[in-house]
Parts: sequence; C-alpha cells; structure tokens
Amino acid sequence: MSDSPDPWQEYRKRRNLALLAFLGYTPVVFVFAVVTIRLFHSETPAYVAAFSWMALYAVAGIRFQMFRCPSCGRRFFVKWWYHNIFAGRCVHCGLPQICRPRYAAITVVVSPLHSMTSGQNVKLIP
Repeated sequence: MSDSPDPWQEYRKRRNLALLAFLGYTPVVFVFAVVTIRLFHSETPAYVAAFSWMALYAVAGIRFQMFRCPSCGRRFFVKWWYHNIFAGRCVHCGLPQICRPRYAAITVVVSPLHSMTSGQNVKLIP
C-alpha cells in the first residue's frame, strides 16, 4: 500500500457527493415531505429539508468544481473565463482525467554504513 494519497480518490469523492446531491434531491425530499406531512400535518419541515438539500447541492457542486489538478495545481475544470465540469482533461495543462501516475513512488533506503556515491543513480520506471 502506498503512503501517498491518490489525488483521484478525492476527485471521485467530490464527484459522487455532487451526483448524490443532484440525483437524490427529488426522491429524498419527496419521501421526507410525505412522512412529515402525515406525522405533523405541516409542510414546514418539508420546506426546511428542501432548502437544506439545495444548500448541500450548491456546496457540493462548488467543491467539485474547485478540484485542483494533480499535475499543475490549478483548478481542473475552471479558468477565470471558462468552466466545463465534463472536461476530460485539465483545462490548463491537459492532464487526462483519472490517469495513472507517470512514475511509481519509490522509497530509497540508505543504511548509515553504506551511503550512495555520486556515481549511483536512481532510475524511475514509468
């Protein structure tokens, strides 16, 4: 298991939360409204749930759009004048969405008795 976190896992979390908030709004709020109207004979809890869910969707959507590219560090989907949440590549550097890392993480352990000399190189394997 690698010690470095996968940046695309954070992307997937943000995407899934935004999709859940978008697709779950109607069924969840509808069921909540039916139950609370029958139990309390009031529509107020349904309105509170609906507005709360809208706020959740707004926050999740903005958080998803603010995802930073693992390569260049800028926002993956957004430029100051342009945004596309369906972009398959970073709008700045062109990094493909959910690509594998270019180089595997390598840990070099040097014992105190044997130090690396300037002639030894560590080779990165793609």
